Amino acid sequence: MPFPEPGEDHPFIQICASDRGLKAIDSPLKGKIVEMLQEGEMNFEEIVSRLGRAKSTISVHLKALTEAGITVSRPDPSDARRRIFSLNGRIVLRTLALDREMQWADQFFPQALSPDATTRDVFSFILTSLRVSLLSEGIDIHPILSAAGNRAGKAIYPRVQDDDTMAFINHLSLFWEKFGLGRMDLERQDPFTLVIRDCFECMDLPLTGKAECSFGSGVLSALFSAHFGEGKQAVETSCYAKGSNLCRFEIWDAR
Repeated sequence: MPFPEPGEDHPFIQICASDRGLKAIDSPLKGKIVEMLQEGEMNFEEIVSRLGRAKSTISVHLKALTEAGITVSRPDPSDARRRIFSLNGRIVLRTLALDREMQWADQFFPQALSPDATTRDVFSFILTSLRVSLLSEGIDIHPILSAAGNRAGKAIYPRVQDDDTMAFINHLSLFWEKFGLGRMDLERQDPFTLVIRDCFECMDLPLTGKAECSFGSGVLSALFSAHFGEGKQAVETSCYAKGSNLCRFEIWDAR
């Protein structure tokens, strides 16, 4: 099914990832430039011709994309006065804001933080508020949470590292419980499978029928990758949001 064209009734949102991190693009024209450059590098004249807009307009948008680290340029070897542009990242998400299918999220927005809230409650409240706000705007937050979790995991690793795998997992379990993130246990070793009860990330979410702990998956992926010195991926197979009484993560080699 072709993607609907953005317009006044369909606000456009695109999330791009580059070496400078995730960037949100809310301009349909910038989004079209990025999508064109997915096909391969193009010179300025070709971009202008294909978009049918004024050179000055395209120039402004290309400058903004380059400053954001999403595109890069180099001189045209056949004419030094021209520049050739290419994509310096990838599109993580392209969607329309206010997607009606996502409006269910609004009714689950947390209304208040309890006066006797614990550290865990505060973490959960902040994360749920962020997740629901973006969902209600039609944005799939999973790639963003996963990337954020991956960064957090790299920062956490020095606190839990150990050359011995079982000692590493024990340190990780104690860290999880100390900061109110849930109760973590090792269920089996082949593959390494962790179960988390009272999960701070998803216990306050409604039943969605799918795994929702993208942040936790990102954290665990980074931690196990750092421990084993090679790419690992935490795959969530059970989740409170799927109707389970716990969250379960299996650790596999990254694809």
